[in-house]
Amino acid sequence: MSALTAFTLFVLVSTLLYDPRSLIEFEFYRRDGNFFVSYAPIFAGCLYAHRWDLNKVLRTFFIFAVAINVPPYAYYILQNGLLSIFTHPDNSFGSYFIARNAAGGFLAMLFCLGTACYLQKRGKLILALLAMNGLMLFSTYSRGSLLGALVMLPYLYFGRKRWMLGTLMGCLVAGSVAIAFIHTEPNVNYMGYSFNIHNQDAKVANLDTRSEWLWPRALAYFRQSPVVGLGFGSYDDQIGRVVSYFDLLGIPSDVTVEHSDSHAHNSYLNLLAEMGVVGLGLMLNFFWKLIEWSRRGAANAALMAGVQNFVAFRFVELASVCLLVMAATEHRLVSPSNVLILSLVISLLLASRPLTAATSGPPVYRTRRGDATITRQRRGAAPLVPNNRP
Repeated sequence: MSALTAFTLFVLVSTLLYDPRSLIEFEFYRRDGNFFVSYAPIFAGCLYAHRWDLNKVLRTFFIFAVAINVPPYAYYILQNGLLSIFTHPDNSFGSYFIARNAAGGFLAMLFCLGTACYLQKRGKLILALLAMNGLMLFSTYSRGSLLGALVMLPYLYFGRKRWMLGTLMGCLVAGSVAIAFIHTEPNVNYMGYSFNIHNQDAKVANLDTRSEWLWPRALAYFRQSPVVGLGFGSYDDQIGRVVSYFDLLGIPSDVTVEHSDSHAHNSYLNLLAEMGVVGLGLMLNFFWKLIEWSRRGAANAALMAGVQNFVAFRFVELASVCLLVMAATEHRLVSPSNVLILSLVISLLLASRPLTAATSGPPVYRTRRGDATITRQRRGAAPLVPNNRP
């Protein structure tokens, strides 16, 4: 919570310095400021309490979410076929979303939830729904979402090591900056709007627009003010002039603020452009601590009596890794369609209380030694007490 609070305060200060009127405008929260919408449930998790079994709640939600998508997906398959996306990329599956990336991001998060449910309790129903979820995700033709789900699986298989996560995060950021740098043309004014990229293949044109214009534009913003960026929500604005101090801090002026859907299509570059190294560092620090918190929570839930939160903890860990990968292809880290399901589960975890009344003394977990079951307590507790019940 301290990491998320630090980032939120930095966002507020950046917004107040750049354009304080944004904080009372609806369009700001809908577009440039949807970070507040996506992450607000996490703070709300400190204000209420519940005793739900989150394993059952999330398992039920997964079954419902996949099942409710089966009718529109069946209709889509009958109309287009499974492989039509390779010949007609525009005819992809959108579920109940308008934007295909939004549909892909949500279904990728749902895939992580299904994986967590299967790890907690394996069964043919969950496995079948997980396969159906995978087909739906494939049919969205959202390549970033597919990449996120595919990277999550080897991360899970090879043991979810911290060095793996650190290497992944470093490669995602370095790779994004490198691609933007390679495609930067010295004679192009990236602070403007005009660009002209066309291709008969809409997906190829979309990728070219990102790598040849949107990403270099974000890098140009970052170079103007590398420490704290030009201001939260500034990427899609028209900035007439930037006063630079020691090539580290840039103060924009003659600004025309526009709250639009235009962004860098890369969360890391968008954060560097608007909030600099400080903002990106705070956001990555939050996810670094979040994944460690959820990893430890899942391990404790698997060992301790009362494992009602295992699915939730494991989902938060896997979904965070998936989200970090997707963020290198789209503006995912703040998009409600991608983040809300994650932040809601985090909120439920923060508000969760034991199913039974708390007992005096530290929490315990059980392990087997020979034919006897031993009840072990945490460090600083009373000596171990044998429990010879079968």
